[in-house]
Amino acid sequence: AAKWQPRVMAASLSDAEVVTGRGIGLGTHHVSYGAAVADIEVNKRTGNIVVKRVYAAMDCGLTVNPALVENQIEGQVIQSVSRLLKEEVLFDKTGVTSLDWVSYPILRFAEHPEVTPVVVQRLDEPSTGAGEEVMGATVAAVANAFFDATGHRLRQYPMTPQRVMAVLGART
Repeated sequence: AAKWQPRVMAASLSDAEVVTGRGIGLGTHHVSYGAAVADIEVNKRTGNIVVKRVYAAMDCGLTVNPALVENQIEGQVIQSVSRLLKEEVLFDKTGVTSLDWVSYPILRFAEHPEVTPVVVQRLDEPSTGAGEEVMGATVAAVANAFFDATGHRLRQYPMTPQRVMAVLGART
């Protein structure tokens, strides 16, 4: 669905202010499998990452209700992107300080990527469950797309603008 083409990652780096990247990731949770391809933009001046599109597939054997699994895939992708770009529980010496939507931001409707869900239907296999297989794959795909776009690995999340700028060697 994503028309993935094997290539060397980070081979086409650009000095442009806004750069694009594409990454792939695989994941599993128990006995089902997930895969994702993410297309992102990185603004090197602001540190903002926008996940434009995610193609996500799940193989959970025989799928009795493919539409339900498609919805599950879409939810996993959006939740994963939110966690990866924004969500972080913060603490001080007395406890949790992330107590509301200002101090614990989540992805808004206008910010979520376009999602193309793909159900791998395997009629010859037993149903293995459609849980959270695509979540790890989505996070890996976005992180790999960031490397593709910038040539840098960002190993801590959320991938906030401040962390992006730090890894790019810029000051916020």
